Amino acid sequence: MVRLTSRFIDELKLLPRLAFLCQIILTWKCCLWYMSLGISVTTQQTTFVSIIVSMLSASFAIWVGKEQSSDRSSNVVEK
Repeated sequence: MVRLTSRFIDELKLLPRLAFLCQIILTWKCCLWYMSLGISVTTQQTTFVSIIVSMLSASFAIWVGKEQSSDRSSNVVEK
């Protein structure tokens, strides 16, 4: 049963998807914080939000590239 569960989790890639969902939520909260600052925004705050949003884009590009290059379902050996 443990082997079946670990294979199920691995095939659905639940942990990477959950981690990416958490990253999206935190980026959204960062953007909401930035928008609530109003007119008194410093260059440091602007730079911080810009880096956070660009890192989300970069990590998404890396994740999509890795998904295309590795198909785990074809590597599974059936017994």
